[in-house]
Amino acid sequence: MARRRTPRRPSRPSPAPRVEAASRSSALTARRVGFAFAAVLALVAIFLATRPEGIDAVRRRAEAASARKDWGEALTLWRRVNASPSATAATRLEEGRACLALGRAAQGEAALREATAADPKLAKAWALRLEILRVEDRWFDASAVGWEAFEAVAPEDRAAVLRELTLAAISDLPDDLARDALKKWIAADPEDVEAEAALQRRIGADPRSDDPDRPTRLARLEELVARHSGSPSAREALATLLADGGDVERGREVLDAWPEPARDGRYDRLVGRWKLEYDARPEEAVGPLARAIEAAPHDWRTHYRLARALTILGRREEAAKEAKATARIREALDPMTLGPALEDAFAKVDRPSARATIADACARVGLDRLARAWRELPAAPPAPAQTSTGAAGTSRPMP
Repeated sequence: MARRRTPRRPSRPSPAPRVEAASRSSALTARRVGFAFAAVLALVAIFLATRPEGIDAVRRRAEAASARKDWGEALTLWRRVNASPSATAATRLEEGRACLALGRAAQGEAALREATAADPKLAKAWALRLEILRVEDRWFDASAVGWEAFEAVAPEDRAAVLRELTLAAISDLPDDLARDALKKWIAADPEDVEAEAALQRRIGADPRSDDPDRPTRLARLEELVARHSGSPSAREALATLLADGGDVERGREVLDAWPEPARDGRYDRLVGRWKLEYDARPEEAVGPLARAIEAAPHDWRTHYRLARALTILGRREEAAKEAKATARIREALDPMTLGPALEDAFAKVDRPSARATIADACARVGLDRLARAWRELPAAPPAPAQTSTGAAGTSRPMP
């Protein structure tokens, strides 16, 4: 009998391939998770890099840049702050300070004007505005700004405002110092019409061998007036240059085209000069010259012209009064005596005797309102002024 053969069981597959497949699958999953995580991180990084920086962070960076005197960076950052709803008088003051440190006086003046509009009590912003006006010898503007500031600031800050206003009125900057500042401002901002007009006036008053010649200056001033027709400073500089060169008719055209809203004391004294010296009409010169003196009582040249006009008209008593005023003011403004006296008085401005000295100096040149304000300051000492070198050591330099 044949022996039955037991069928062979099929052999079980080895578990190794399944383990290997699972391992490959896990590795693939891990790589996919890793890629996804990396992609998420990249997206987060891109988001953080492109997300607008918070204005508080910009302000902190601006403060840090100002502290280390990185004025270019500071100006960029302060302008970002001031373009936002977070702008304040203080941040506009900081923008103005950065502009001035970079020599951009016109831009600084604009920022400081916005600062005082936002907070009229901000004495530092007013003081810096007055310093700019002093360097540019813009007395008519300085007078308006100074008295507005005097009325706006706290009583304890009025002495600082009066100090800057007094310096703008009766303490002329040395020519070299003023020229250097103005040239720096023009180089930093070629569109600064006020700085260029001020430099042109200084050159005209005291030309030097290395200054541009008259035709060059004349062409430049005509260009300035054409581009900035409403600027009294540029128009005054051009009219004066034409008058000094005997080009009377072209100067008359400049005066006739002077915009009505900009006709201040600068216009009046030029019209008075034309009526007196070129038109031989002293009776028509008296009115504008008197108005110019009312706005700038310390301008001895206008007193002198008025004295001449009155003499021609036979009004001898009035003419003698103006002649005496001319001599008195010229003597009082002598920098050799005025400079040291003011320097000493401002160093002790908390003392009544020092304030009286300043008041007397103002009164001698006809600045009665300024003299009265010094005498009426409260007895409490004002905040100490920071003194440094300038005209006769009495003016702070621009920051």
